[in-house]
Amino acid sequence: MVYHGTTIDSPETSPEKRVMSKPHKQGTNGQFNDEFDSNAFEKCRKRHYIPRKVNCDEWTSNTGTGVVTADGAMPNVANLPSSCDDEFFGDYIVTTRDVSMVRNAAANSLTALTARATFDQEIDISEENCLKALECAAQQYAWGKIGSDALVARIKAAQHDDGSFEIQEDKPYAELWVGTHPNGMSNIVLPSNDGSSSRTVPLVDYVQSNPEMHLGIEGQTKQSEEFDLTFLFKVLSIGKVLSIQAHPDKNLAAQLYTDRPEVYKDPNHKPEMAVALTDDFEAMSGFRPIFDITANLLDYPEFTDLIGDVRRDLLEFVAGRRGVNPKAILQKMFLTYITTDDAKMKKNLNQLGDRLEQKETPTDLDVLILKLSKQFPGDSGIFAPIIFNYLKLKTGDAFYIGANEPHAYIQGEILECMACSDNVVRAGLTPKLKDVDTLVKMLTYKCTKPDITRGTKKDANCTLYVPPIDDFAMEIVEVKPGERYEMKDVRSPSVLLALKGSGCLEQECMKLPMAFGKAAFMSANTRATIMADSDGEGLKLVRALSNVHM
Repeated sequence: MVYHGTTIDSPETSPEKRVMSKPHKQGTNGQFNDEFDSNAFEKCRKRHYIPRKVNCDEWTSNTGTGVVTADGAMPNVANLPSSCDDEFFGDYIVTTRDVSMVRNAAANSLTALTARATFDQEIDISEENCLKALECAAQQYAWGKIGSDALVARIKAAQHDDGSFEIQEDKPYAELWVGTHPNGMSNIVLPSNDGSSSRTVPLVDYVQSNPEMHLGIEGQTKQSEEFDLTFLFKVLSIGKVLSIQAHPDKNLAAQLYTDRPEVYKDPNHKPEMAVALTDDFEAMSGFRPIFDITANLLDYPEFTDLIGDVRRDLLEFVAGRRGVNPKAILQKMFLTYITTDDAKMKKNLNQLGDRLEQKETPTDLDVLILKLSKQFPGDSGIFAPIIFNYLKLKTGDAFYIGANEPHAYIQGEILECMACSDNVVRAGLTPKLKDVDTLVKMLTYKCTKPDITRGTKKDANCTLYVPPIDDFAMEIVEVKPGERYEMKDVRSPSVLLALKGSGCLEQECMKLPMAFGKAAFMSANTRATIMADSDGEGLKLVRALSNVHM
């Protein structure tokens, strides 16, 4: 088989072939932040790995100089000017390995979608491609809300009418995953063969049984592991701050996966978009405008002391004496701050905490810093709000987080959609692995405020949330009691989740009841009618899909 000019082994003949028709675990349990359990690497390796014969074993730079050590091994990282799609143009972390062939099934589907190698017309609906109910995985990371206070827990319980799921009131519930990622696989609910009860099938097995029918990949009518959903949809219940983190872009994701697959489990990028479900959603995202950072140096001398001579560089830049691009200065500042030795870091944090506790009228930033210090005492990330944008969003507000951008969610409940990946690089506010060196090198160091959007009204019922990438989009649909709304067919598959109310989804051959917490899968190029119960509060649902609105 030839793929982009490079020969690879056929999955049918390779002795390393990975079979997907196997049980999928329902995510991870009891983890800190968004870390993975001991089985996650093996699950992801089996999920994504396709053995390949690569034509070249080393990378050659633009100057034609290959880099190989004396023993023939490849060094881990180097800097290379590069860019990828919509992502950052600038200095880049790369390995000297050839990663051009590191792909996964989601990337293959995205290639087909953007190349329009997909059906783009409505098809007849049958038992095979009609709406299917979903059961979704709940993740119990330590930062989640506790028990029934978590929307995630209540949704999970609503998906089990038989009482088979019971909320543990002393345990955290952080994320509900709706999709095909192996760390949180959703299951299709089907009637059993003997008609006595229902049975479940992993969603990935279902969509890969006929990629043309379910994913819209033209000509792919036979079972194939080479195609998948391009997106992963989540609900988050945030009880305490997540780690300071960034998600790698496509090139870096492939490079990290190649070099350190036991840590970076996906060869795919992970841009994402968050939509607030509550009025108390808070987050940090991206570097503040450099003038704001410089002003904060006066208000927080404990931080200024950490960065030493970089303070002078910042002041000279603001005064117009250091060029027009602050990236090098911001990178130096971030590196100096985040790598400060523990003794000095804790000393300055203690001084900062004592001073802020004594203020009669603390600012919002002071309050946030004190909150973080209580959740993660002694952690370097407590200083992060001084240099990162601090966002407060209301219900319906949304913002996009591109690859290589630092961020951390603080509190609230949100919808989140992203490329199908679980790659995270962390540097603070977490007890788990911190990869400071990679994070410092990968960040864009753009210093602007994120754009906050309330979406775009498609019509009276539907609001679109469309990011500037092809992998995913969201639609929020609200239907008044007793009314109907038609969801038109698109060339992408969709997952649906009811957020409020009750009613049903109707297709030519079936009706699927929908109420709070219920989820469904909708095959590509099919349509459905939303019908809200006349005696209820209407029906509100979210639809996640590939970005056909670009």
